[in-house]
Amino acid sequence: MISIPLLVSARPSARDCTYNLFRNKQRPDLLCAVPEHHPVPSFLVPDDWTFECPLTAADMAPAGFEDRAATVGVRFNGFYLFQVTASQVRMAA
Repeated sequence: MISIPLLVSARPSARDCTYNLFRNKQRPDLLCAVPEHHPVPSFLVPDDWTFECPLTAADMAPAGFEDRAATVGVRFNGFYLFQVTASQVRMAA
């Protein structure tokens, strides 16, 4: 049996859509990504969340954002929650 090595691209996978990012006011390290073509979930109320920015396919993802997890989260929930940890914040700064 011949073993064929699998080649993996060094490039990050392309984001498949633009997300609108919302930041929790009480826990600023908690963000919610909602695809621009999906309705905004009802829990994202202005008293508790603020619109952060759009995240396009060409943009660098914030620390803690995982494209594959976002795709799965959106498929099942319509949104993707993620957290930026203190160590990720320091690395990004």
